[in-house]
Amino acid sequence: MTVHAVLRDNAPENVAVARLRILIVGAGIAGTTLAALLRQRGENPVIIERERADARPGFMLGLMPLGARVLNGLGLAEDYLRSSCPISHYELFTNRGRTKQEYRFDALINEFGAYRGIERGELLTLLGRAAGPVRFETHITDLTEEPGFITVAFQDGSKQKFDLVIGADGMHSDVRRRILRGHEYAYWRTGWGGWAMWADLGEQQRDTFSELWSAGWGAGVYPVKRRLGVFLGGRLTDLERAGALGFAKEHGARLKVKRLREALDSVDTSVPPFLWKMEDCRARIWSRGRVVLLGDAATAFLPTAGIGASMAMDSAAALADELSRADAAHMGYALKLYERRQKPRVELAQANSRWLAKVMFVNNTALVRLRDQLVRFYTMKMLLNDISRVMEGR
Repeated sequence: MTVHAVLRDNAPENVAVARLRILIVGAGIAGTTLAALLRQRGENPVIIERERADARPGFMLGLMPLGARVLNGLGLAEDYLRSSCPISHYELFTNRGRTKQEYRFDALINEFGAYRGIERGELLTLLGRAAGPVRFETHITDLTEEPGFITVAFQDGSKQKFDLVIGADGMHSDVRRRILRGHEYAYWRTGWGGWAMWADLGEQQRDTFSELWSAGWGAGVYPVKRRLGVFLGGRLTDLERAGALGFAKEHGARLKVKRLREALDSVDTSVPPFLWKMEDCRARIWSRGRVVLLGDAATAFLPTAGIGASMAMDSAAALADELSRADAAHMGYALKLYERRQKPRVELAQANSRWLAKVMFVNNTALVRLRDQLVRFYTMKMLLNDISRVMEGR
């Protein structure tokens, strides 16, 4: 498939006469959310994706109200409820199988809205219905700023003019690399990783996320609509050495929490596990000229706070809102307002995820014991206050 075909199938005559000629690079959660919101406002963005259409859709997500309310605005609330399951409870265990701490999300849900478990693939399917056609196996090779527009070159050598290019192409963004210098963004690596797997839901609690964090390893289970997401974390070198099933065998026998042990025993070995490196990235600036970064390309998240997907959707909504009042001649002003509005909020959430990573990813047994004692004093009120600060951007 050539890029000429990409643009023809996506109605180039409409792009050429559109109020704003917009290219979205990346068809993940941030990119498809933005495309759906722009189409709702009468825009006609072109969406491209480097991967194949049948590439791995991803694993489990906990979608906070911050993201769910965007689905409300897109008219997808009922579809979302049918494709997800409610999460009302989080429990944290000790090595001995005892409950270390329990949190109920009733107050959070009552104040802000639903908190639900959903497969990433299901969420992308929902968003895709409103986002319009995505052209896969397509990528850019060059961006050239010119007076009044930006010229984009594609992999077949063809070129197209746009008013705005949006890099929504993930943590290892090619767009970010093209517009920012090395000192303008940085990765934060924990040295940990995790194998993400699927298991049979069986008789598991369907409204509860459960976790255990020990010295040098940890495990968690996260229900979605039809199955159970399983996460087995540890030092990255140990995970790579043992492999998913080897690491599960090594630590599964030590699990005294029935729910976690049963989940590991019922892992679906027909689905290849995914090794998730526990790292994030932060860009110091989000735009340059007529190119802007969105989602993980701007500020990526560790999964520790379960906020990354929700924040990507919230940022897409903020950018769509600013673009709805923008004109092509003053695009820089709209991007400045978007960054000023969203960047502090996103970095606050990222900082919270990093703090939780430092609490969870502990290698020393003595430090684990100290951590476990301190966690007992982390009350539901304190948890809700931390979540509320992120939800309200304060």
